[in-house]
Amino acid sequence: MTFLLQNIRASGVIMGLALLAMVPSGLHAQESSPGSDEPALLTGNDLVTVSLHADVARFQPGQRITLAVKYEIRPGWHLYWKNPGDNGMPPGLSVRVPPGVVVGAPLYPRPMIFQKSQGESIQTSFGYERSLCLLVPIAIPETFDAESLDLSIELEWFVCKDICLIGSERRVLSIPAALPQRPPTMDPVGLRLIRTWQGRMPLPAARARISATLRGDTLVVSGPAGRVRDVRFIPDLTPGVTPAVQIPVSAVVDGSKFTLEVPLDIRPQDALGQPLRAAGLVLMGSYARPRAISVDVPV
Repeated sequence: MTFLLQNIRASGVIMGLALLAMVPSGLHAQESSPGSDEPALLTGNDLVTVSLHADVARFQPGQRITLAVKYEIRPGWHLYWKNPGDNGMPPGLSVRVPPGVVVGAPLYPRPMIFQKSQGESIQTSFGYERSLCLLVPIAIPETFDAESLDLSIELEWFVCKDICLIGSERRVLSIPAALPQRPPTMDPVGLRLIRTWQGRMPLPAARARISATLRGDTLVVSGPAGRVRDVRFIPDLTPGVTPAVQIPVSAVVDGSKFTLEVPLDIRPQDALGQPLRAAGLVLMGSYARPRAISVDVPV
């Protein structure tokens, strides 16, 4: 079974894929080499280092495990969220597993907001500087009797500063089975990394006591703000449903409660055969203390 993450948007998908196709795989950036007048050539692989981790050192059939894909990003450069915004592409991630093993969609942590003036408009995108960790849930069936769980992983990323470069790698991660009559063995390094990044993952609206409803063509989100004064909304990838206003949308904070109103542009003809939905993240406070809440409402 294979899980493949792709960037699919109702508007901009053709342009995004065309842009990616137009970028030569061997494109380089130049950087001065210390002690040399000759500029060093950089590729996307030079700018991003990828490591793979799991929360188990030995698995047991019937167990659910987590794969962590960690990206270390050269300072000054950035990768993108699953909705990159006005430009960029999210990381591509393909995980091949043995028959019967089920791979879930990767979980993205709260992103940063990047804004850049371009003429009279503002270009807004969402992503990560310095590091990113995607968490991939994997379910192993009770009937799985192999001596190891072999994960074949293909990675591709779009790393940007003033220009954008593509990096890619193919990796294999093999996790041995637990010894007979023995419980699974946890991996302390992988487990610590995963727990750290789980703390940066958005909470579902229900767990955060957030209300999200549609009022006509407007998404209305409200809930407790606590001491936070800065509450903003950014959209997920929702074909056929896009915000009709400049992103991010700021909330009105009244005492300890916030209210967000996001006018929507709803175009069923652009839904790419998917159900219409209004979805995104409510960002609470600054990225330094990354709290986010996910909302998802059928249209």
